[in-house]
Amino acid sequence: MKTKFHLNKRPHLRPAFGSGAGAEFGQAVALIDERYLSWLAKQQPHPPEDGLHRDLLQAVFSHLARLCGADAALLRSYLYTDQQPSQLLDDVVLRMVPAHASDGGAALVRTLGLELTQLASRGGCALALLASDDERLIPYIDEAQWRGLKVVMVTDASAQDFGRLMAEDPSWARLLMQADRRVSLNEAAWAALNHGQAEGLGHTPTRLPQAERREFEYEHEHGAALGEPVHADQQPDGAWLEQVQQVIDEWWREETPHARLDLYEEMQSSQGVPPETDRHLLLRVRRGLGRTLSFPEKKAMREMIRAAVLAQSPVADEALDH
Repeated sequence: MKTKFHLNKRPHLRPAFGSGAGAEFGQAVALIDERYLSWLAKQQPHPPEDGLHRDLLQAVFSHLARLCGADAALLRSYLYTDQQPSQLLDDVVLRMVPAHASDGGAALVRTLGLELTQLASRGGCALALLASDDERLIPYIDEAQWRGLKVVMVTDASAQDFGRLMAEDPSWARLLMQADRRVSLNEAAWAALNHGQAEGLGHTPTRLPQAERREFEYEHEHGAALGEPVHADQQPDGAWLEQVQQVIDEWWREETPHARLDLYEEMQSSQGVPPETDRHLLLRVRRGLGRTLSFPEKKAMREMIRAAVLAQSPVADEALDH
């Protein structure tokens, strides 16, 4: 596979560099250049066979907004595209622009840039997630920032060496430098966009409990929430199973009788793990292991959670007494 810095294969789209830290910024809006996002998707280890799953854009960018500390739900996503829609999507507004080959992306830059500055001037949101690589957006970003808008560039995790990026693709580096923050699409986000696998990106409360918010901010600041596992297909071994079981058992003992009964009833009628529970246990296990989990490990953890919850029916009278 060609490196992302091989610019002969692509006239304008560029690589990404990710970083950032948690903070609270209120309501967020996403502005997405579909051509850029599609190009990034093709650089991943498991690229899509066809187009991106537009129906999961809102879930993915809501996830990114939470990582950036957005304190309210993602209001909506604006998708700038030259591809006609085949379906209507909730909370995703399409902005049709000419094909890049016809004007070099000038109309897209103008449309997206003006929308960004309008959001800032009219107080439409406090934080904007911007998925594009066009350096011509810098003046618009600068204007929006002067008006008080936080601008976060959406990237992938493939370009961690900013010195190399500055040397090989300075225009892209300058755009990333203009942003307030940078956030990377992680493995779960790419699985959703490329293959429609939304596991781990369920709709979750916009305000996390304080303990979980601190965990999210710690992992985001130190890269654990955004980084790829060292071995994406690593299988759980006996020591891993024992350590994770201890984490799950400790969590289950801490749950109130009411919470146990609610989880038992919810999991009886579903196949997975509720998003809030999944996120909370994933954070605790990551903290215990000191690393992110592979896909097989996440699957095993969720099976263990279900086994712990469904092992024995909680006593309803006990829950009522509390």
